[in-house]
Amino acid sequence: MSEKNIQAVDFDARAEQILAREPLLSAQDVEVTFTLRGNKLTAIRRTSLDLYEGETLAIVGESGSGKSVFTKCFVGMLDKNGEITHGSIMYDGKDLTKLTEKEWLKVRGKKIAMVTQDPMTSLNPLKTVGRQIQEAVELHQGLRGRAARQETYRILESVGISDPQRRYRQYPHEFSGGMRQRVVIAIAVACRPQILICDEPTTALDVTIQAQILALIRRLQKEQNMTIIYITHDLGVVANVADRVAVMYGGQIIEIGMANEVFFDPWHPYTWALLSALPQLGVKGEKLPAIDGTPPNLFNKIQGDAFAPRNRYALNIDFLEEPPTYDVTATHAVKAWLRDPRAPKVEQPHAIRRLEEQQGKPLVTEAASYHPHLDPNREPLVEVKDMQVTFGSGRKKFVAVDHVNFTIYKGETFSLVGESGSGKTTIGRAIVRINPITSGEVLFRGERISGKISREMDTKVIRSMQMIFQDPMASLNERAKVDYIISEGLYNFHLYKDEQERQEKVQKVLQEVGLLPEFSSRFPHEFSGGQRQRIGIARSLIMQPEFIVADEPISALDVSIRAQVLNLLNEMKKSRGLTYLFIAHDLSVVRFISDRIAVIHKGRIVELAESEELFRHPLHPYTKALLSAVPNPNPYLERAKTLQVYDPSVHDYSVDKPVWEEIIPDHFVWGNVRELDGYRREIEN
Repeated sequence: MSEKNIQAVDFDARAEQILAREPLLSAQDVEVTFTLRGNKLTAIRRTSLDLYEGETLAIVGESGSGKSVFTKCFVGMLDKNGEITHGSIMYDGKDLTKLTEKEWLKVRGKKIAMVTQDPMTSLNPLKTVGRQIQEAVELHQGLRGRAARQETYRILESVGISDPQRRYRQYPHEFSGGMRQRVVIAIAVACRPQILICDEPTTALDVTIQAQILALIRRLQKEQNMTIIYITHDLGVVANVADRVAVMYGGQIIEIGMANEVFFDPWHPYTWALLSALPQLGVKGEKLPAIDGTPPNLFNKIQGDAFAPRNRYALNIDFLEEPPTYDVTATHAVKAWLRDPRAPKVEQPHAIRRLEEQQGKPLVTEAASYHPHLDPNREPLVEVKDMQVTFGSGRKKFVAVDHVNFTIYKGETFSLVGESGSGKTTIGRAIVRINPITSGEVLFRGERISGKISREMDTKVIRSMQMIFQDPMASLNERAKVDYIISEGLYNFHLYKDEQERQEKVQKVLQEVGLLPEFSSRFPHEFSGGQRQRIGIARSLIMQPEFIVADEPISALDVSIRAQVLNLLNEMKKSRGLTYLFIAHDLSVVRFISDRIAVIHKGRIVELAESEELFRHPLHPYTKALLSAVPNPNPYLERAKTLQVYDPSVHDYSVDKPVWEEIIPDHFVWGNVRELDGYRREIEN
């Protein structure tokens, strides 16, 4: 029996184990409405869910699908203007929809706890971390004084925070993002809950930290016999942790089943669309299958299937009647008319079949793909020579970027990857002159653009180089209309003859990024995350730049919107002849979009190679650690992978000093003579 079949049997055994029990929590026909400015929004539309003891259930879907609202009902944390208007949620013999706030205090935290997405909003910045955990221990475990403090030390250690006595006295701002998330988890598990709800617990974290947090939650689940609900839009995370998967859309669960059933035999076209939009399943050089349109407006009454207007497989009945729930297997159910015996037979998209066929095979670049850096007539566009960037001075001096060298050629996508704090964004901002550099230089078309330059050169740089920022909401003026936001560069540099020409330029660039001309009169808050990012891209493009620094442009977006933005960036590259510096920590995305990849660790580039070469033959231990942590949407491969942890102490540079060396053509690594010899042998073998 193959490994895959053995693991498939494990899924079957897990299904029998879960379904043999009575539901621990049963939500039936739940409806949740919000009253906003006198209008009613139905966020959850008569949906049901059974949760079983000891299982891990993942709830996936786009932003606005109702994932967080539905699970907040289980802990009595709906906003003041929201209420459960129909249905029941049975837990421990009680209907949670009928509890008073006083009764909720006996359930919330003690029996059902929640870990939220942003740990900084969950922690009190004025209290030490230890005190905040100890409060949960005292409230829910009844311990006091020395016993409560000792239990807090134990919990800190159990969530992987070393030196608990020292960490106990520190404040949240003294912890990294991953460590803060561990503190929030510590507060939740201090209550010893039966059910733990994790709302996007790893969204803002690097892949290596994400893998550690997922492993931590899995270990705590076993130790405390918890039932876990994961809310996420990252299907790699789902493949890693979930026993069962529920897919939500338009306020309803539209498909639910064991993880292997939902990944390898999905039946709802929305599930197909989510999986097809994954960069890991795309073909380099081709468009990702994005989901057209936007999610439904839940202020309106929805007729038929909510996904019908975006569904390329929609039948006539999809627009007229809401589909019933069809059982595919004892553990797999779907709300889709395609499952009806009378429906025409439709083949699953190729990407779904490719996921099952994948079994570890790498995403292959087409033989005909063109790499600008290999062209004999290649033209260096941006050259970074011995760049160093420091912040502060004296004892507080911090070296953010340490003697970095690379060249970006015209027409290529050059990517910088590494963990938060590695110096990626600092390099991007230094190239476009937002951050000053301490030493070294930056050349654009052979001319120096770093340090003191003439006003004419400064204007040329601003017009030729633009930046797309990570958070589209923070980078857009929320009080200005889209028309002004996009036109700001035109106004500043007088790049139009008259008002009519300016408006024409704005309308043209809006259409180019897939937005309607009438959007120019709206404000940023009236748009979805993906649309706001398109506005940011339009603002960059209107200056007719040659070079764009894209700083984590898709990290905050849903899977489906990511695909739209990636396709748009690739289209703009072809139609406008753009060159990109693409900054990211998600290696699956980087692989899909990049020609070459540079891996950066603590301000130093440790490896640089052509995209597929780097994935096939990673050499530096840090690169290997990053690649080992990349989530894979295949549940079998994801659970079989071995996570490598990078330990900088493996390098002994006390005598044998490191150098930047080209191991094979176009593959560079940072290492000393002994390490470089080892890397050469590794490639030969």
